[in-house]
Amino acid sequence: MSERGVACRRTREDMISVLPDHLLCQILCNVPTKTAVMTSVLSTRWRSIWLSIPHLDLQSDDFPNFTAFANFISRFLDFSKGSSRLHKLKLESWNLDFVSGYLDPCCLITDWINNAVTRKVQHLDILYPWIVKKMPLSIYTCETLVSLKLTNASLADCDYVSLPCLKIMHLVDNIYASDAFLEKLISSCPVLEDLTFVGNRDTEYNLRVLRVRSKSLKSLVVDLDGDTDMDSENTGKGVVIDAPGLDYLSLEDYQSTSFVISKLSFSAKVYVNVGFDMAFDTAVIDSSKRSVVRTFFTMLSNVRDMTLSGTTLRIISLYLKHELLPQFPHLIRLHSVFYNSDLGKLPNILQSCPNLKSLVLEPEEFKMNELLVLSSSSVPECLRSSLEHVEIKTLIRGAVAEMELVKYFLENSAVLKKLKMCLRRGRMNEESFILMELLRLRRCSPCCEVVIQLEELNETRQSMVRYYTFL
Repeated sequence: MSERGVACRRTREDMISVLPDHLLCQILCNVPTKTAVMTSVLSTRWRSIWLSIPHLDLQSDDFPNFTAFANFISRFLDFSKGSSRLHKLKLESWNLDFVSGYLDPCCLITDWINNAVTRKVQHLDILYPWIVKKMPLSIYTCETLVSLKLTNASLADCDYVSLPCLKIMHLVDNIYASDAFLEKLISSCPVLEDLTFVGNRDTEYNLRVLRVRSKSLKSLVVDLDGDTDMDSENTGKGVVIDAPGLDYLSLEDYQSTSFVISKLSFSAKVYVNVGFDMAFDTAVIDSSKRSVVRTFFTMLSNVRDMTLSGTTLRIISLYLKHELLPQFPHLIRLHSVFYNSDLGKLPNILQSCPNLKSLVLEPEEFKMNELLVLSSSSVPECLRSSLEHVEIKTLIRGAVAEMELVKYFLENSAVLKKLKMCLRRGRMNEESFILMELLRLRRCSPCCEVVIQLEELNETRQSMVRYYTFL
């Protein structure tokens, strides 16, 4: 075969290798650095391509010890000095059992981050199992930074903070100079769209009030861990959110005793898992706590889509013993996780959602003879005029309370289009009994269909799903 024929054959066999270097680098940018390095053994053509990619994505678990991890990073950064930019620096280190005495991980991380900032890094992601005590101040004024994700970092105060291009910021279990500095850090990002804040209030840094003020923010996730002791130390802890453009808000906080949430947009989707600093076994809510609960849900009265945790619904159930919930006139979709002891308050909750169209319920698994009393002086307005879709996500086993719950919606929902539930296949007679009971129930809506999602295990013990629809 001629040389030309051999060349053509190789070209057909390996179309990627004939691409120019800049395209090969672009391909390798989409995989972790470990994978990119492995391509160096493919051929002489690939031997040094990975050294030219403008990003570094490493985990210490891929190295025998921290020394090898650190040496690799330092060599890579030294070799790539000729490149004008480093687009991404992502470092995750968990294996720190063999750190040599002459290596200071904190100093090394500081040097690596400063190097990245100098080379106009756009994505910075640092995760370590302990607090990095020397995060460089250069990250506060990085004009090219688009995404910043820090875990277990100590962020010192700085007089001037300016992150003009930052759109994504995830802050997890960090230590901050003060509440005021944290507020300044967030508000100094004029185009910030995605903020995740995770912290533990029981750590050395005792966050009192989290303040988030941003006109550009679209997604906010707040997860504040901490035990609920109902002691005086939690007094004054709170959350302030002033972000009128939010499309999504997830709020998990058991300790805060006050909340200030500026008016959310009608399109906002909200997940609520708050405890209002009340113990789980609380039996009575005093007037001051009721005021906090009332104010909190009044601030959410504009939302169209809301998910409530079992903890929050426990407090709502206690609150309803004293007074009605504020109205949610714009709420269309509600997803609720219930403890069974609170499910009896469901009609009272639905009274506050006059225009609800979709309801998803996740109660606990009922005992077979457990009773359920859904008491209400009247049928909620949404059942009479707007509720079209109901889904019960807990597996139906034929328990008395389960059938009462299904019966409540079928017999009272005038415009219901679909009721969906899950049934795990058991013995044939039990399955037939449940289906027959469902068919006997009267339906208020003439166009309602009941959809049964039947789960079973096939011969290989894999889960299979079948659907049965009853009109």
